[in-house]
Amino acid sequence: TGDKQYGLGWFSPWNPMASAQGPVPPSWLMQFSFWDQLNAMVSAPSSPFIPLVLQTPLNNTVVIWTAFIAYFYLKTRFKAVHYIGIALIIFSCLSGVVVELQGPPDVVCDGLRTANASLFDLGASSNITAQVSEASKDCIKGLPPYKDANGNIIYIPLATLGLMYVLYLVAVLPTAFVNCYKQKKLKQVNLDIMWSFFWSGMWQVIWGVALFPLEWVPWPKPGGHNTKSPATLMTDLADSWTCFTGTNPNPEVTTCSAEPAWLWFAAYLLFNVFFNLMFLWLIKRLSGTWASIGSILCGNLCGVFSQFKLFAGDSAAWLTMEQWNALALSSIAMAVYNVEEEVDVNGKTVYGEKESGDHRYDAHGALGIDPDSEFTSDEEPDAMSH
Repeated sequence: TGDKQYGLGWFSPWNPMASAQGPVPPSWLMQFSFWDQLNAMVSAPSSPFIPLVLQTPLNNTVVIWTAFIAYFYLKTRFKAVHYIGIALIIFSCLSGVVVELQGPPDVVCDGLRTANASLFDLGASSNITAQVSEASKDCIKGLPPYKDANGNIIYIPLATLGLMYVLYLVAVLPTAFVNCYKQKKLKQVNLDIMWSFFWSGMWQVIWGVALFPLEWVPWPKPGGHNTKSPATLMTDLADSWTCFTGTNPNPEVTTCSAEPAWLWFAAYLLFNVFFNLMFLWLIKRLSGTWASIGSILCGNLCGVFSQFKLFAGDSAAWLTMEQWNALALSSIAMAVYNVEEEVDVNGKTVYGEKESGDHRYDAHGALGIDPDSEFTSDEEPDAMSH
């Protein structure tokens, strides 16, 4: 019983059912995962320096770069509604953080500093003085300062902070490119989503191991620099496993025993697998740019859920008016973007998929690298010849 075509051979990297045009070059799946892994590795050193409230708008710049790369690499052509939709996304991100960047009014900050100095001179209650002093430290305009696990502000040189922001923005580029690359390969040969997802995941494990030595680069860290090295590898792995199982590996770490990491990691894997699988389907069914914009709506759900302790713990906080405005703008942007479809250089929609593969993505097709050539796709009869 069942379809006899789907046996253990389906997992083979040379599976003839991997696409409508037969087996595909392993290098395609290698690139699917390489660029994703590169994004994770490059953004990791800079993430601790950037507050979460600013990471979201910086990550959302992937929409701009994906559209830019799609225009030149895939020859996608956008309509006015698409550019307006992208602009609304950017403005929604800015409106969500503008109040944090502006900081409190000057009169509030000046009043807190005066009160702090007066209470210190009068020798007031240490509890009251501490509360006013803490409020004075939080009265900051511009980029929020870095705080350690104990809430202490650590001052970071401007050059280091600037480098980290640039690095975080650069890390977005691999994601933008791979969104377009996935669109090309998924549509070009009608690549099987489940099979490609399985093998890109396998390659990501390999890339993770291959790029692990980047963990030993002495990157700047708040209050110092990275001290991990090949000499600390076994200790680091042992500490990671100890923390993963719910025990603090040393007295300096106090968060591992708070909640079982393995449980939350399992929940993360469950949701992450479904998200990435559906993201791949959206790229194939629609486009890389569309999927990038659609994924921003996930941020809307994240914002709504972050108000409840069930999902966000003690950091849960009600959304402010400007944050609700940002959610509304990004939702409207999605509706505006979908008024018209993305098209190729000949004005034909890029949405959908073709049963035998979309030859417009071949080297000399309408969405290829040389759309004006007289070359025909008959010279590329199967996936291996692309």
